[in-house]
Amino acid sequence: MFAYMFVRRTTTRSSCSGETCFTYRLACTERVGGRVRQFTLLNLGRHFELGSEQWPEFCARLTELISP
Repeated sequence: MFAYMFVRRTTTRSSCSGETCFTYRLACTERVGGRVRQFTLLNLGRHFELGSEQWPEFCARLTELISP
């Protein structure tokens, strides 16, 4: 299982207009072979409505839901 889940904001650029926008991804960290690796679990898209102050609560609830 993973050790820590978080939301990452990523800057992207439109190939047509060159406009810069942000997308949001649900990511986690996992210890693999003595090293910590980060994985993207889900692309949340660019219209992710939760404020950044609510991200830790969102991730904690998701972890709670998927934990055995």
